[in-house]
Amino acid sequence: MKKAIQIVTAEEAKSLKSMTWMNILRYMFDSAPNGFLILVLWELFKPQPALSTTKLIWLIVGMVIIFGINVMLSRTAYTKMHVTAYNLIAEARLRLGEHLRKLPMSFYKTRDPGDITALMLQDMDKVEIVFSHNYHDVIAAIVTPLVTLVFLFFVDWRMALAVIVTVPLALPVLALSQKVIAYFGEKQIAARNESISRMLEYVQGIQDIKAFNMTGSRFTRLDDSLKSLRDRSIRLEAGIGPLVISYQVMLELSFTAVLLLGSYLLMQGTLTVPVFLIFLVVGYALYRPMQALAAFLAGMRFMNVAAERILKVMAEKPLPEPVASKAPQSFDIEFKNVTFRYGENDVLRDVSFKTPVNSMTALVGPSGSGKTTITNLIARFWDVNEGELLVGGANIKELTTESLLASISVIFQDVYLFHDTVYNNIKVGKPDASFEEVVAAAQAAQCHEFIVELSDGYETMVGEGGSTLSGGEKQRVSIARAILKDAPIILLDEATASLDPENEALIQQAINDLVKSKTLIIIAHRLSTIVEADQILVLEKGRIVERGKHDELLKIGGLYTHLWTQQTRARGWKFGSGRKEMAAAPS
Repeated sequence: MKKAIQIVTAEEAKSLKSMTWMNILRYMFDSAPNGFLILVLWELFKPQPALSTTKLIWLIVGMVIIFGINVMLSRTAYTKMHVTAYNLIAEARLRLGEHLRKLPMSFYKTRDPGDITALMLQDMDKVEIVFSHNYHDVIAAIVTPLVTLVFLFFVDWRMALAVIVTVPLALPVLALSQKVIAYFGEKQIAARNESISRMLEYVQGIQDIKAFNMTGSRFTRLDDSLKSLRDRSIRLEAGIGPLVISYQVMLELSFTAVLLLGSYLLMQGTLTVPVFLIFLVVGYALYRPMQALAAFLAGMRFMNVAAERILKVMAEKPLPEPVASKAPQSFDIEFKNVTFRYGENDVLRDVSFKTPVNSMTALVGPSGSGKTTITNLIARFWDVNEGELLVGGANIKELTTESLLASISVIFQDVYLFHDTVYNNIKVGKPDASFEEVVAAAQAAQCHEFIVELSDGYETMVGEGGSTLSGGEKQRVSIARAILKDAPIILLDEATASLDPENEALIQQAINDLVKSKTLIIIAHRLSTIVEADQILVLEKGRIVERGKHDELLKIGGLYTHLWTQQTRARGWKFGSGRKEMAAAPS
């Protein structure tokens, strides 16, 4: 339970404390009728003097009063418990989401999306269930027997000891069952997370999976993960089942002790029949909540494993933020001897360049040369390992993430659209934008025409990831977002390489409207689109090997010339009848 409490804030823990005391008070009153039952049985079976009607009436009135108080307490405690629990977990989920937002992208490089999904959903659900249900069940399973036991000790301490004689033997079995749950539960949760990851992979890759006829059990990664989850779930139940049953049987053995001791004391004349009946009726009822304790504690142990996973993620260090908020004074970008590495591998080595305000810098080079890494560092998805990255003359680490990203629009090559309307997807760029502003941005991005032709126009749902739109349409919606945001710095991963000529022309026109009077850094896949760039940086193996304008680089005859020649030849390549024809037809 300590792990779960660590997830909530100190202020929230106070409300949890008040909820605990209210539930303790509730179950104390809940147990009071057992005491009145003892007194009523005592009066009914007492031989002398004659049955006192007045006393019985007062006992019944007392029971009614206690019952009324218990109803009010139960209602208040029940409401407070659930409202508190759901508020606690809602806030914890928001804190976790905010923490995940602040983590560097290196965290996500080492995590499976399914694992993070399980963390946000299943693990948080387990903590929520404990706070909203199991927590008060455990309180009931402890308080109710204790209060009842106090009444029984007042009646006859010898018989009360018999009621709990096997409890010291049962508790070690209960403790052992919790250790078994922790051991097998951790493995079962790991198998669950793996199966969630494979399910996500299956759904996201269903097109390729169908194309290669790998659906159903033929997709062995999913099949194996589900079988592993089944096996580990069975092992978990097989491991704890015998222990839980043993614990429950040991508790009930105390009832045998009550029968034996009660019979012996009756024969000795040191125990009356009413007292014996009291222990038979009330004593047996005392075991029920104690037996249920095993199941409730099992749920809490599962929660403990889930809470540990959440706390591990919460312990991950986010990118450091400056104490004082600072905004860029201008929008030039400068790399000073920047080195960046993933693990032990250098991705960028001693990179230096400057992009003046309102200029265009193009990044070109072979795959894996570090182009995307440069744009990721500017957006501060990672921090540099060595050197300095300056925006407006200020070290990027001195800028708050909020002020930095408010100055940047990023257009990724692989566009992601949310499962929402086209209108809301464009509004991501400026959440408080008016409808007229959204339409104006869509028109500038060359996507207004296809949007109005959709079934519900701007209110059309686009599907998860924008699945109902073509690649070119998604790109234009993404550009509309950037136009609406109107940030002074544009980071553009050009995506025209795989588009049809019509979409390419429309996107190129939209980009031209977007980048006017902006500081633009573009990852170029088609060199013909950057011939007018103010500077071109040619990267290879994480280093800048050439820099200059288009004509200057062609004169050097280096890597840029080689890439230009390759693309020029590729544009003339076509299929023939069993042969390929090459035609050098530069654009």
